[in-house]
Amino acid sequence: MSYIIEQNVRGRIYLYSVESYWDNEKKQPRQHRTYIGKKENGSEAIVPKSECHDAKEFGNIFLLRGIAEKIGLVDDLKAVLPETWQEILALAYYHICENKALYLCNSWLETVWSTVPVELPSPRISELLVQIGHTEVYRERFFRRWADRFTKTNRFIVFDITSISSYANGIDSVEWGYNRDQESLPQINLGVVYGEPSGMPLYYSVYPGSIHDVTTLRNTIIELGLLSLDKTLFILDKGFYSKANLRNMLGMKFIIPLPVRCSEEKALVSSAQGIIRSAEYAIRYRNRVYHCISTDVAITGMNYAAHIFLDEHRQADAREGFLKRLLDAEALVKGQGLTQKAHIEEYLQDQLPDLIPFFIIRKHGPRCILVRNTATVDKHIERLGIFVLITNSDLASEDVIRYYREKDGVEKCFDSLKNNLAFKRLRIHSTQSMEGLLFVEFVAMILRSKMNVVLRDSNLRDAMCIPEMLAELRKLKEITFGKRKALSEVSKTQKTIFSAFGLDLGQIPSKKSPRI
Repeated sequence: MSYIIEQNVRGRIYLYSVESYWDNEKKQPRQHRTYIGKKENGSEAIVPKSECHDAKEFGNIFLLRGIAEKIGLVDDLKAVLPETWQEILALAYYHICENKALYLCNSWLETVWSTVPVELPSPRISELLVQIGHTEVYRERFFRRWADRFTKTNRFIVFDITSISSYANGIDSVEWGYNRDQESLPQINLGVVYGEPSGMPLYYSVYPGSIHDVTTLRNTIIELGLLSLDKTLFILDKGFYSKANLRNMLGMKFIIPLPVRCSEEKALVSSAQGIIRSAEYAIRYRNRVYHCISTDVAITGMNYAAHIFLDEHRQADAREGFLKRLLDAEALVKGQGLTQKAHIEEYLQDQLPDLIPFFIIRKHGPRCILVRNTATVDKHIERLGIFVLITNSDLASEDVIRYYREKDGVEKCFDSLKNNLAFKRLRIHSTQSMEGLLFVEFVAMILRSKMNVVLRDSNLRDAMCIPEMLAELRKLKEITFGKRKALSEVSKTQKTIFSAFGLDLGQIPSKKSPRI
């Protein structure tokens, strides 16, 4: 039985002949769609497919396909996932170009240059995600191949974690925990290993939502060893600091901040405060002046190089922000008309608990008033902008601060992940589907990261961002005139973009070649 359906894609009405049939292998009904033509604007007349002058987006897909081939992503996916690699790439392209619900992917594929030789209707996408989710062994093989491409070129690797909120209740790792986006939802924790100067995400792992950052590191270190990444300088944030983790990282070179007010940090900062502002300790980083005192510190019987930094620009900003908070707090308490000590204490505890040490409640006639604890405030301000990085490497202080400050690439990965519609909230309801979706997004993350690297290192950096670049390339169309195909005029900006990525429009494959 067959019938005709209409599909509205960006204001154009496309018509398809749909034939239902029974799939004996999968034991379920399926559909086969055949494109038959489109409707003219404001008319019910059908323009046959053979007579259509159709235009499909070309430039954005050509760029993504070219990137995937140049960085070896196509080869690695094809090697470990030969049956699904094309579909995975198609979904990754869709994530990057559209950022819409997954079920709309098939409609989008019909409006762009041929990316895969198969369709991706919603049932197939669901099936694909589960299929990928069941292939843990193959995903691990991919990570090994992919990480190996950058083992010799990366100066350091970074590990960080983000939380992804979820409405799902059928996923094992979805649990309540510390939510970095301050959302009242259960979550999963996603850890990503990122390399520099490659600018590439190398590996990811999923942790239960209740697990704290500091407790994830032991397993991550094991995984780094399996990926042969444990010989590369390892950079971490202070959330991963613990004495147990220092012991876990024996045999690795690393840089990690000491948490504020841990005993070793307090001692180091106290010893430096009186002298660190001296011109003797001035160093340069990215045309900024820092001050640094380098010394040794013993922790759990091991000696580490401790680099105590003062960022005076950061200190000035932090000082102003902190004093504004104090003044605002005083105004709030005064505005409440509170005159009793117990009432002021209750208000501070409820509304401003972190500022309690910086105030004194003093008797003033029959009333109580809030006054600043000046000694505590001045002591706090004095240490603003000071932080301590420890390392077991022999790097100079200039290199320590440079490597630590250049680790923000992983944050860009998380930003792109959170801006993706599918990851604002996980709405899938099985562990296998989640694993499949994460892998597809990781592939998209790789492609976006490469685009960021090229923009960073080229003259395009100040001219456009990724959405602007894709919008420009979307204008380059593949136009069909009956049975003939041709590209629309290539603009100067489009040529500049392709050149920055080392792509040549003469590289377009023939019809016999798979268009990925």
